[in-house]
Amino acid sequence: MEIRLYKKGDIEQIAHLLGDTVSILNAEGYTETEIHTFAPDSIHFKDWEETCLTNFTVVAESNGRIVGIAQIDYRGHISCFYCHPDYRGRGLGKQLYLALEDYAKGKSIGTIHTETNAQDRAFYFKVGFSTVQKQQVLLNGKIETTFIIEKELTN
Repeated sequence: MEIRLYKKGDIEQIAHLLGDTVSILNAEGYTETEIHTFAPDSIHFKDWEETCLTNFTVVAESNGRIVGIAQIDYRGHISCFYCHPDYRGRGLGKQLYLALEDYAKGKSIGTIHTETNAQDRAFYFKVGFSTVQKQQVLLNGKIETTFIIEKELTN
């Protein structure tokens, strides 16, 4: 398993990663609203390519196949974090997360934060995040519970 910086042209594999992940998550208890939020039908991957190139984005690659992606911006917001379900529970998420944390520390970002659902919140707790706020949000026409979480970094 290799964790590397995102490079131009990775977007096609990212599209497959998201498609595979969402179809498997569908069978794991995620609501239809959550699934469409994670990978809406209208994703414009051209825009994603630009976002991946302008933010700090890392991918996990196994045997030439991208199986994970993580992204953080200059303010410490984790805006994208996906691991293929076949690779969950193997430490891949932690490796991706640590790459984001190292970047944040190198940029003297004091706090990293994101929004998550109840299922994924457990992962973030394992790497030291805490809940700032539970919230009800309108996602694709339905009210869903999400959590704002953060982690204070020490250098």
